[in-house]
Amino acid sequence: MSATTPSTASKPLKLASTSHILPHGHLDYVLDMAFDYYGRRFATSSSDRTVRVWDLNPDGNWMSSALGGNNTNEWQAHRGAVHRISWAHPEFGQLLATAGADHAVIIWEEREGGFKSLATPERSADGFLDTSAGATNTTNTGSSGGTGEGASRWVNKATLSDARRAVTAVEFAPRHLGLRIASGSADGVVRIYEAMDTMNLNHWKLEAEIEDNPDINEPGRMSAVDNLSSNENMGVSSLSWCSGRFEPATLVVGLSSGRVSVYRYDDGQRAWLEAIRLPGHATSSGVPRGVLDVAWAPNVGRSYHLIATCGKDNQLKVHRVKRGRGTKGDVDRNGSQSSLTYEGTEVLDQSQAWRCKWNVTGTVLASSGDGGMVKLWKSDFQGRWKCVSEIVGDTTGVATATAFQNQ
Repeated sequence: MSATTPSTASKPLKLASTSHILPHGHLDYVLDMAFDYYGRRFATSSSDRTVRVWDLNPDGNWMSSALGGNNTNEWQAHRGAVHRISWAHPEFGQLLATAGADHAVIIWEEREGGFKSLATPERSADGFLDTSAGATNTTNTGSSGGTGEGASRWVNKATLSDARRAVTAVEFAPRHLGLRIASGSADGVVRIYEAMDTMNLNHWKLEAEIEDNPDINEPGRMSAVDNLSSNENMGVSSLSWCSGRFEPATLVVGLSSGRVSVYRYDDGQRAWLEAIRLPGHATSSGVPRGVLDVAWAPNVGRSYHLIATCGKDNQLKVHRVKRGRGTKGDVDRNGSQSSLTYEGTEVLDQSQAWRCKWNVTGTVLASSGDGGMVKLWKSDFQGRWKCVSEIVGDTTGVATATAFQNQ
């Protein structure tokens, strides 16, 4: 789950039903999905190495080639599983970033017109996309729903391959920070890239690298990473930008070691520094458990920030961080002037949550796990979080949908 559905208060489009089963068309697990800025398109990424883009038509139906429509693009995005996907702000065009197991982040741009590109080739007999020479699929989809001239294709604009292991997280920065992107990889490094020219997306500059430095300075204390098996030590597992317009560039990063850190760009030192460290995810005996997802709530005038995290310890948490201008006596662990102060953490749920995401106003938190249920959480006037709704997916048609996919 990557976004909540639009509010029912405004209905620019008619919704066909409250629950709509979509045969996703992938040949393996769907690893991520993300809605665009307006909520009228979404993209899915899969272990089968492909990405699919869906469009909402005026009748309120999500159109897909798997459903017989012509409003979805599909293409092989990486040489391995596509772990995460992110949309840029529409001011910069229709841009997607994908994070792959092949150690790369790829920037994709949707282009209009009937020209050759890296769009979807036909599937071969084994079901995988045929990437051999001459296998280009000339059927393209777009807002017109037609083919040839005027149809859209997704073009590989840049491949960022600085990671030494699989890239596990990626997210475009908020609009006011310009065309930047943050990626996290299994080598424990967060990398910040910036487009050198928003009109030429072929060139991106590696602006900064934030390395995971476990705190092992305390006598007799082992690093959390030392307590993990090689299969669990997957470095950065998730990240999320702070979208506050009057805040410096700030990120929250979740790691497989169970640590949750907030990094902020310091103009004086021209470097990213760890501003605060939030309570991580671990068992009652202190054994670290990996962070599965983090989400920074949009701020609409609050004097504090809310950050949600969920982990393998089966806990969903909301952390409260106070905003402030900072004073000479208010410094972080690096000796840098800080404007963030940790205030507290509340555990919302103790059943496994895999993903968490805020609504556009930062007042409702949605969490989802592997049980086919999405829970919506909201804070009351006393600041206590409660589950206000449980949405159970309609699985009655899954078998039929799966059979339709395999035809």
